[in-house]
Amino acid sequence: MKKLIYLFAILISSTIYSQSKERISLHIFDLPKGISIEEFQKDLDRANAIYENNGFGVDKYKVYQVSASDEAIEHRYMWLSTWANDSEYSKAHSEEIDDFWENYFTPKYEKMLDEHIYRRFFSVK
Repeated sequence: MKKLIYLFAILISSTIYSQSKERISLHIFDLPKGISIEEFQKDLDRANAIYENNGFGVDKYKVYQVSASDEAIEHRYMWLSTWANDSEYSKAHSEEIDDFWENYFTPKYEKMLDEHIYRRFFSVK
């Protein structure tokens, strides 16, 4: 019983602790052939508009690229989103945004999504 109580306490603490940390979702990718960075940004702006309309602030998704002089051949683009915590991230996934991702974005960028690098980061403090 004592072990069960300790396990329960650790589980609750880790859940509370992880829920209070800022979360960043990072995607490093290459654009599909025939898609410009401007078109990609417009597609993410559609997602940003949905998040903004649902009260999650402006520009949840930002896009970056390496400089033209950078010699990197792969993974020249990054898109980043910052969330207060996992709870905010979960709440932001409404039916409207899920529909956008599942029926528009994912089919259009399927190959890119299969090959991109995705990481979730949480603040240390």
